[in-house]
Amino acid sequence: MEPAFVLHRWPYQDSSLIVEVFSREQGRFRVVAKGARRPKSQWRAILQPFTPLLISARGRHELQTLTHAEATAESFPLRGTGLYSGFYLNELVQRLTSNYEPVEGLFEDYQQALRQLATSTQVEPALREFEWRLLCHLGHGFDWFHDEQGMAISAGGYYRFAAEQGFMRVEQERSGALIGARIQQLATFELSDPSLLNLMKIIMRQALRPYLGEQPLKSRQLFTQLSQLSQQTK
Repeated sequence: MEPAFVLHRWPYQDSSLIVEVFSREQGRFRVVAKGARRPKSQWRAILQPFTPLLISARGRHELQTLTHAEATAESFPLRGTGLYSGFYLNELVQRLTSNYEPVEGLFEDYQQALRQLATSTQVEPALREFEWRLLCHLGHGFDWFHDEQGMAISAGGYYRFAAEQGFMRVEQERSGALIGARIQQLATFELSDPSLLNLMKIIMRQALRPYLGEQPLKSRQLFTQLSQLSQQTK
């Protein structure tokens, strides 16, 4: 029995599900939940994203068989942008982690991000913090306090961000260059200022791009569609 969350699920055969789970002990892996689509199945209601679970499975193949699952608490109440943001977290975990390779601390950070999404009206700070923690857990974090030459970020200096390298000093202000004082603000992760949040989003997207590849994130596309629909109804 180990703590876990459902990342995604698919119908399988007549009455079963294939479920991709994210567990604290084993990381991400898939199981077959036999009979989980039947109306009287005890798993039908709980094998849903964002529900804290205890699970066990057996089998030595890539696709194990689920033997036990129980909810340990109510699902995180994600609605609207919070719900789409939760799907975004799930997709990041799916795309950036490997099967059966647990990442120490990531499960707790994921759970904390869901908690923040469920209790705050502002989703952006939680997303940016989780993206940063995920990069760090995977060994792809960068230095907020020094440039790629190891020199301290100067409040009056100008820098550009390069994925997999960090901040690089430029001799003078250029289009897209960041002044060091702004980088120093970002380093605190106190992101109440909308302009700082937007800047952090740009940097995190650049930082994640080499590891996500060219395939677009489905959750990001859904979030864009939701935003466009919201604007049309105003």
